[in-house]
Amino acid sequence: MLAQYLDLTDQYNTNETEGGNVIVFEVSNYDYCVIQSIGVAVDIKATIDGGAIEGVQDDSPTTATNFTTIGGTKLIDGVFTTTATNNSPVRLAVVGRYIKLTGSGPATKLLIMLAKIG
Repeated sequence: MLAQYLDLTDQYNTNETEGGNVIVFEVSNYDYCVIQSIGVAVDIKATIDGGAIEGVQDDSPTTATNFTTIGGTKLIDGVFTTTATNNSPVRLAVVGRYIKLTGSGPATKLLIMLAKIG
């Protein structure tokens, strides 16, 4: 298994929008993702639309658009959820190219594990 571990706390906390904080990250080529949010609940959305304009601009997390709510399994109790709540890791099948996490304020920690099986 190949895994990449990300601490997106600083990027999330410094990216304030109306009503809260947000972070977008790419999950291409991974099989699943685990999100652990500490100190804030974050809503989980995904898209395959990188926002590229052919011949003008490449896809990127900053241009990604058309997000829709997705969900995963809370690892603590196996319940399906669309929100990663305080210190309750959520495992998602990778169903998009970009994942967007939105919360109502700053996080103590926002940790991501991206995993590739095989």
